[in-house]
Amino acid sequence: LLRPLKTYMTWLMSFLVTLIWLFRDLLIMANNQVILAIYDDSREITADHISQWIATSNVSELAKFFYQRLHRRYIKPFEYKASAYKKDYKDGFSIMANCCLLIETYISFTVPSLKDTHNNSEKCFGYFFVTNPRFHSFSTGGLSATRYADIKDRTKDSGIPHDFYSNVRCGILHNGETRSGWKISRSGQLFDATEKRINATKFLKEMKNTIQATYQKLQKSNFNDLEFQTYVKRLEYLISKL
Repeated sequence: LLRPLKTYMTWLMSFLVTLIWLFRDLLIMANNQVILAIYDDSREITADHISQWIATSNVSELAKFFYQRLHRRYIKPFEYKASAYKKDYKDGFSIMANCCLLIETYISFTVPSLKDTHNNSEKCFGYFFVTNPRFHSFSTGGLSATRYADIKDRTKDSGIPHDFYSNVRCGILHNGETRSGWKISRSGQLFDATEKRINATKFLKEMKNTIQATYQKLQKSNFNDLEFQTYVKRLEYLISKL
């Protein structure tokens, strides 16, 4: 009696292990088909596409993915040309909400130490403002790029980068409003520090210029270049979390 029972238990354990591995393989296959971007030509790009392009060092396709994913998700919704949309629907607060999301994801793709922005969101904004000439007016009083990039350096942030993060980024994303006198408009200069006023339309334009410039730089890179490898490692991290 004991021998048949032992045989049965051995068979059952073998069956369960096989079932677990089968389920794992099916899950991996399903994750590989997750759509990570939809291009302007309606082509759907999956995790499997990205894995294949990394395996074959396809710089051109990987660079294109960078622009298409970020532009379509965060910028294109505000480029609709219909006059009724511009008059009745387009809104500076929505633009800035998207731009804040874009800043954080952009930094995660371009700065090795900030690949995971969890608990490092403020560092992302500080680094972005002090290293991007297009947004120089937002860098006043900030820390050095080195300090922002060092996730172990917990020096308290300061200046306009800190004020923007606290009163615009957190204000909009957590409460749907700006704080401490910060204002959002769709006219005037990019940033009026005295009035704490941001022109959301110009901010969006400079965000587009930023990702276009990075896209062009990635296109001209070699696969093993440090900047391109930073991007690749972020893509691999993205896929690993699916």
